[in-house]
Amino acid sequence: TTQRAGALTTARVESGSGDFFRATTRASRSGEASRASVPRSMLGWLLGGRATKEERRTAAIRCATRDSALKQCVVANSKETCDRLAQDLDLCKGRVVCPDAAAEFSRCAHLVVNHTGKEADVPDCSKQLRKMRACIRRKRV
Repeated sequence: TTQRAGALTTARVESGSGDFFRATTRASRSGEASRASVPRSMLGWLLGGRATKEERRTAAIRCATRDSALKQCVVANSKETCDRLAQDLDLCKGRVVCPDAAAEFSRCAHLVVNHTGKEADVPDCSKQLRKMRACIRRKRV
């Protein structure tokens, strides 16, 4: 429905999954209704945007000891030496904001720990780690 300039415009928009949601925008100053836009919260969900305040707070609380340990390790050693602590911190954050990617990395890491002992059987988890770290960066945690 469209009303006068400055009024609200409401439209039903179909998302990719076939569901409908309502998008409400302000009409343009020229008197024509602007096209329906997706609400900011919906864009974050569709594009995998930033984490919510609650997710950031939860990640900070749950991962505080890991973050502290990593910072102390980097001060005392080189960054490469502390790589496992960095992975552990990323896994902790990932479990809060990127549970699917964190679960994939965790499964792979458990396979590495429980491998049969042959070097050829040891799985490489770098792909899962990159995916999880990309998600954490995208969420800005």
